Amino acid sequence: MKKSFSTKYIYSDERGHHVMKTSTGKVIPGRPFTIDGNENVALAGGFPDLSPDTPFFLSPTLQLNVDSGVLSEKQLLALTKAELARFQAIKYRTYTVEVNPRVCVISRDADTLDKFVDTYGGILEIEALLLNGSNPEYPLVTELDFEVVSDGWQLCYRKRSPVKQENCSYCGKCGAVCPERCISPRLYVDYSSCTFCKECEKVCGDAAMDIYGIEEVTFQVPAVILLGQTGLEVPEKSTGIYLESQLPEFFKTVYTAEIKEVVCHNNSICQYSSKLGLGCARCVDSCAHGALSRGKTGIVIDHVECRECGNCMAVCPTGAMQNGNFDDAALVRYLQNIEYESGLELVLGAEKQLHELWWRKCEEDGNKAFYLEYSTLASLSYFHLLLFYASGFQRITLLGNDTGYNLSSLKRQIATANEIVRSLFNTDFARIVAVEDYLAGADESVPTPPVFQVQLGVFENRRALLSSLLKQFLTISEETLTTEQLGDDFLAITCNAESCTQCMACLNECKMNALEADRDQLSLTYQAGLCVGCGVCVKVCPEKALSTAADETIDKNFFDKRVFAKAEAVNCKKCGKVFGTRKSLDRVMQILSARESVNTDHFEYCSDCRVVKLFEEQEA
Repeated sequence: MKKSFSTKYIYSDERGHHVMKTSTGKVIPGRPFTIDGNENVALAGGFPDLSPDTPFFLSPTLQLNVDSGVLSEKQLLALTKAELARFQAIKYRTYTVEVNPRVCVISRDADTLDKFVDTYGGILEIEALLLNGSNPEYPLVTELDFEVVSDGWQLCYRKRSPVKQENCSYCGKCGAVCPERCISPRLYVDYSSCTFCKECEKVCGDAAMDIYGIEEVTFQVPAVILLGQTGLEVPEKSTGIYLESQLPEFFKTVYTAEIKEVVCHNNSICQYSSKLGLGCARCVDSCAHGALSRGKTGIVIDHVECRECGNCMAVCPTGAMQNGNFDDAALVRYLQNIEYESGLELVLGAEKQLHELWWRKCEEDGNKAFYLEYSTLASLSYFHLLLFYASGFQRITLLGNDTGYNLSSLKRQIATANEIVRSLFNTDFARIVAVEDYLAGADESVPTPPVFQVQLGVFENRRALLSSLLKQFLTISEETLTTEQLGDDFLAITCNAESCTQCMACLNECKMNALEADRDQLSLTYQAGLCVGCGVCVKVCPEKALSTAADETIDKNFFDKRVFAKAEAVNCKKCGKVFGTRKSLDRVMQILSARESVNTDHFEYCSDCRVVKLFEEQEA
């Protein structure tokens, strides 16, 4: 039985070498963790939430693996170095957003507006709009429109504006002549009393009165509040618009916030085409918080609205959406740098779950498990689960209770991963359980798949590595999968070679390089394993030569490069250089032949020789 808390830590000696030692002492919850006698500590096992403000990195991963007793000292040193590299590699923007107290409040009742302004006028900058009745404090508006903008909402409305302030000399004649006494000393016209007799207009010598005058107003605010039954049609994207019943939710946003851009987007491998408004936008569709949108330059992340739930990162087929705490590239490096025996169970959980597990176990129990802290389990996709399996872990257990996030998306990813391994090796390998169930030995009867390690190679992107892993799995098992089993992720396309003119329009938006041009062979090639089924190439093909394939068998050859179409080269009549394909030239000539004013003789020359020939003809 342990009598005190102990852990491993790493520091740099005078030669700059990493040295690992053991520390034994007290841990006081809520206070920084200290290691007496060594000021150069870089990382130690522990729990950051338990010991805040500790001046060095604390690793739950290291702490659990130290206490589990499965890893040797050599393996623990490799793990400690990998954990240090992992923490040092975390790079994302952190900044403070100051509160913007401006808000537009809209109601059909002036008394309701009065009450709101009296209550909150001291903490908010209120732009109040009245939809019905009359009140000198609030503009009576009509034809109110909403439009979402980058930092809130733009409101456009029309309001009655009977007095042209720039013309008025404040002579008082309008007030004196008004039979209904509906013009106040503040030049406010009470339209509930006005009979539109126009006596005010007749007496005004400054042309300042227009009883039917209308003014158009446009302004922007971060948020809009609708009090009572306004009858307004709220836009489909209503983030930032609050009903009266949602006032507590609104006031939660009125504070200075520290923003961490943990969710990152890499547009260079994103298969959404902002130029065409087409392609993959699964991340946007998966976001329940309105934090993602389709922008003019690609997918846009509103980090103020982002809750870091992980759904967008899990559904992204290319890896364009990444977890800044532990991105794909860092995870692959991590798995390549740590040392362990093949066949271990991999137990993943957030710090809270791992801390609870450590607290409940607290002793070496002989479990053949490797523990890994992963802050947002819901960001894991079936790619990550297969990556862990390919790295030699026989079973993957995710501790999923009390995470604060909806885990339905993660469960779908686990189901897909299990479907793949079940089809190839006749058993499941991944599960999600509560800490309590894990300690009780839930699902221990489930058979485990065979253990092996495959080559991870140099990491390029999520899709390329997934294709490599699947091809190696299929080679080992000699079984097959189908595109239907993998959903939309492997929606292969086909090409009608007779229709294809090798115009290569399909290449422009394929950032995964599933479609490529072989310039030497004048051919269009395709790698189905890299294709994420975004469908942009099918829609932009001018010849309609590309189409979505039906359910296709996935074997090891599925991932090989195949030739879609090959062209006959066209050589320049003068210099002999290849400058195009016979099909594309014939198509151009067919179009231009109908135009009598176009001389088609020049089109059998390359661009350089064509210019020379044109100048020669002009000089002649």
